[in-house]
Amino acid sequence: MFLILPSLASSNLAALGEQAARVRSAGYLHLDIEDGNFSPGITFGPDTVKLLRDYTDAELDAHLMVTDPESYIEELRDYGVRSIAVHLESSRYPSRALNKIRQAGMRPGLALNYKTPVAEAVPYADLAEYVLLLTNESDCAGIKFKPYSLDRVKELRRLAPAGCEIWVDGGVTPENLPLLAAAGADRAVMGRAVFSAADPAARIRELAALAAAAKEESHV
Repeated sequence: MFLILPSLASSNLAALGEQAARVRSAGYLHLDIEDGNFSPGITFGPDTVKLLRDYTDAELDAHLMVTDPESYIEELRDYGVRSIAVHLESSRYPSRALNKIRQAGMRPGLALNYKTPVAEAVPYADLAEYVLLLTNESDCAGIKFKPYSLDRVKELRRLAPAGCEIWVDGGVTPENLPLLAAAGADRAVMGRAVFSAADPAARIRELAALAAAAKEESHV
């Protein structure tokens, strides 16, 4: 089964609770937590995650784009987050961070910026249940999907141990989603493509079916 993870950071930030409720039936919600240091943007922090629990019972996953990811783990666990991805680039000791997430009772994930070779994730892939590949980055032309990401997904699929999922995040659209699924991705984080729809939950089901069909046809 291919999963679409709706990214709350790409919704109407002035009405986060309402936006979370719009995708409740999807069962999943993706939270980008940015501190303005590791990443240029600032989204929201653990206190906002705590408040979201009044609006959704979805399974929450957090993508920590922060300089000190380990300091967030227990608090996010207490607020109902079930999966956490920490960046290889921000962790002095990635093994320790991944083990800390697992010991807290959550699924550990390892995130990689677009510039980071996917082979650098391999030494830690036995500790991570998933690797989140960023498929874009900020540049002078805006934030757009990088087509070379397809090769990165294929390479990671070849190198990663069995059972390690591949998640993709960044500029994923209905057009490139089937290509990413066929390359070996298991989950895709999508924001505007979901929340711009009149019925975001229905849109998620459509996109998941599209990706699953492409994945089945490719036999990845």
